[in-house]
Amino acid sequence: MTDPTAKKLPTVEQVEEIMKDWGEYSVEGFADRFQLDKEIIEATVEYLRKLKRASDESSIPVMACYRNDRLESIVRCAGTRHGYW
Repeated sequence: MTDPTAKKLPTVEQVEEIMKDWGEYSVEGFADRFQLDKEIIEATVEYLRKLKRASDESSIPVMACYRNDRLESIVRCAGTRHGYW
């Protein structure tokens, strides 16, 4: 996987759109839609696949949505909004 720190990263809202619309668009489709590199979309999907469903959304730590400028942090924050962490 390429180093995503040197490229434009998706917003939390864009990651949520990827979660919602996965299957309707290809990786290339999301890349065009959000004007991001294909490699960034692939890395985003890879991080999304690593998230686990929380049995109780209130059990997700508050700090789970602490964001910094790393792709993993952005994806984790989007996931917590939908019961994943």
